[in-house]
Amino acid sequence: MSGNLPPRPSGPACRAERAHTVVAEPRLGAGPEAVAVDPAARRAYVACSRDNAVVAVDLDRRVPVWRADVGREPIPVVLDLPSRRLFTADARSDTVTVLDADTAARVAQIPVGKDAYPAGLGHDPERRRIFCGNTAAGTITAIDADRLAVIGTIPAELGAGSIAVDGRRGRGYCANFMSASLTVFDTETLRPLERIAVGEGPCKVVVNPVADQLYVAGSLHGTVLRLSLATGRPLDEVRVERAPVGMCVAPDGSRFYVCNRGAGTVSVIDAVGGTETHRITVGNGPGDCQIDAASGRLLVSNAGSGTLTMVDRPWLPGAERPPTHAAVGRKLPEFALPDARTGEVRTTREWAEKRYLINFFASW
Repeated sequence: MSGNLPPRPSGPACRAERAHTVVAEPRLGAGPEAVAVDPAARRAYVACSRDNAVVAVDLDRRVPVWRADVGREPIPVVLDLPSRRLFTADARSDTVTVLDADTAARVAQIPVGKDAYPAGLGHDPERRRIFCGNTAAGTITAIDADRLAVIGTIPAELGAGSIAVDGRRGRGYCANFMSASLTVFDTETLRPLERIAVGEGPCKVVVNPVADQLYVAGSLHGTVLRLSLATGRPLDEVRVERAPVGMCVAPDGSRFYVCNRGAGTVSVIDAVGGTETHRITVGNGPGDCQIDAASGRLLVSNAGSGTLTMVDRPWLPGAERPPTHAAVGRKLPEFALPDARTGEVRTTREWAEKRYLINFFASW
């Protein structure tokens, strides 16, 4: 029977790719910031802060499919799967806009207070709560995700913005950018629980439920602080690149990704060891990121480029650089050669001082 089997394929097509690759970079609009992903519906939703809109992207065709107007300067976006609604915090409108994720229709627009500058959102799907961090007011607005009504206000501190929720314990963590702190609160009773001092400029906070860790991006110092969710105590601080402002966690909790706005890169961090394994080059001013759990691809919004970078196999380092010749980088040997035109003797020193050029040709 073996003689009737087709030959086993071989060659380059059978080699496993051992590097991440950028597979697409669709253009979205002005100032894309936060990203939300629906793997089952094959959609990503991106808040375009300078276009005052949310753009939906088809994850398979890698193209925008609809655009919906919201309030002025939407920065975060949250997808509530049970209701299939999108929530944006509109910083310059002092509102939270609610959209139908399937039709792009506006469902509601909820005021959160005059001159509040809402710039962060948190989500507790089990308790059906949306939390809005009000930067100028130093407060957190709690919204019922089903009734779309404000149900309470939680005191925080100046610069309240990004909010992460530990669903298992029913705790929320609000990063207070101008107060170098986190406000911890009960997502059921809406009571503030404690204040955790962190470094200056905490810009983004995310929960890793698998590793039971909390990550705080310190945008002013280029670091990410890791804390234990069980104790609230710091574990260590990971050095990344300039101005980390966005983060997301892999579905299996093994690593997390940090958007370095000032460097145009994403740092990939091992969640167990707390070490940076590699960096991914993306567009200008990356603002936030999410993982498409169905494909494993990393989606990065680039505020400076107006694009969404889609990275295949982001857990792998970049492609290996082609090997260079052994002589590259070594000092040029001493020589003294007659100029073919003038007969003048040229030396290594003249070459180093760029006083003349040598034209090298192979002779045959």
